[in-house]
Amino acid sequence: MKKILHYYSLSPEWMPQLAEQTGGEMIADKIIIFPEKIGNGHCYFTQVTPNISVVFMDVFLNTPLKIHRQRSDYELYIFHFDLSEHVNLIKINNQNYEIGSYDKLDLAIIDNQIESTYKPALKERTFALRILVDKKMLADFITKYPEIKYKGSLNEKIDDEVFYHYGNIDSNSVLLLQSLKTKSIHDLSFEPFLKGITLKLLGNFFSKFYDIGETKNNLTQAESDAINKTKKYMLSNLYSPFPSVTFLASMAGMSESKYKMAFKENTDTTPNNFFIREKMNLGRELLKSGEYYSLTEVMYELSYSKLSYFSSKYFELFNHKPMDDFVKKAN
Repeated sequence: MKKILHYYSLSPEWMPQLAEQTGGEMIADKIIIFPEKIGNGHCYFTQVTPNISVVFMDVFLNTPLKIHRQRSDYELYIFHFDLSEHVNLIKINNQNYEIGSYDKLDLAIIDNQIESTYKPALKERTFALRILVDKKMLADFITKYPEIKYKGSLNEKIDDEVFYHYGNIDSNSVLLLQSLKTKSIHDLSFEPFLKGITLKLLGNFFSKFYDIGETKNNLTQAESDAINKTKKYMLSNLYSPFPSVTFLASMAGMSESKYKMAFKENTDTTPNNFFIREKMNLGRELLKSGEYYSLTEVMYELSYSKLSYFSSKYFELFNHKPMDDFVKKAN
């Protein structure tokens, strides 16, 4: 296994070291094209604002890699989003985590003062995005949550200055990341598109974090993990019908009554309402995508059989009709 050492900064000064160690071709201080002996793919970097940068990696590895990020003097938090369709490994503070598969948690937030190692799977498409954020931007966030604990996640306090978080991403963020898979990094619109995705991902995370942080959690860590497992399953199967409370309770290892109570405690809604809400959020993205000729196509895509039902649920959530958001596909 080839070990790669690198560090991060908000500017591209860290990129030559990564290019040299992988043997990749560096283009315009933004792109590293990996050589075939490493794999087919690339690493793309751009600065979004003076305090935010983003690293995007899309690669099919031919050689096993251990990519070790060294701590540096730069005061950063690293948001690692992984939407690979298989399990990758990430090691944080000497703790190994599985990340990336649809049935695993897929977001890690790491203080730059903690070293981490990322091991992408071999012979699989690895698709990951890292947002680098200046710590000064998150001062009120850390002050508000000094315990670094909130419902439905695995967290650890390291000391008074550094921390990491490991948890779920929401369905809207999944759709944003999925949209990157269809874009070419050589397209002139890719950079502004990536910057927009980056800001939306951060917005989604903090909106959800602050909402969750206000709720009370009476569940054990094991119960929260079990509920999160079923939520993750639902988020990964939004194109399918609701899987039933019986199925979800079995997945969580609980009775149906216990599962419904725990889910309500964790999410402040029922499993079915959670599923419908996320499905409608997906529906809105599909309607606005410009990839469909009719509302009926979108309805069938979401496994609904009655347009009236889809429309009523959509109206309940957004207070307007699906047609108001529909962008018809051009001929």
